[in-house]
Amino acid sequence: MVSVFDWILERIDTLALWLLPPSLLGALFGDAFRKDLLTPRQRLAAFGVTVAISPLAGLAAWKEWGWHPYTCGVITTLAAALAVDLIALLVAVVREFRSDPWVAAGKTADAIKRLADALLSFMPWRAK
Repeated sequence: MVSVFDWILERIDTLALWLLPPSLLGALFGDAFRKDLLTPRQRLAAFGVTVAISPLAGLAAWKEWGWHPYTCGVITTLAAALAVDLIALLVAVVREFRSDPWVAAGKTADAIKRLADALLSFMPWRAK
């Protein structure tokens, strides 16, 4: 009987280990700009999550699309930096909702409406 650990090891290529240094670089770069939003514990958790997940983005680009390994390293670096930014954005939104949920809900609904209006303005059937 094959264990889950053996099943995972069969599917992970050595490229994922090669993509670990770019992942570390991207997570450090993303973390450098988010020191004001995240607590040290949240920064450590965001760093760990992005270092664990971003090599999978590079691995997917290599396996699925056949991109060059150096390009996959760039993708890994960018994925790690952007993931830290997205985690910081999520923390900021949660803090806003905790401080004043009704105002935050109104701001969120207004932002969604503005985004929908902006996207619909590109549609050819939109009334002018």
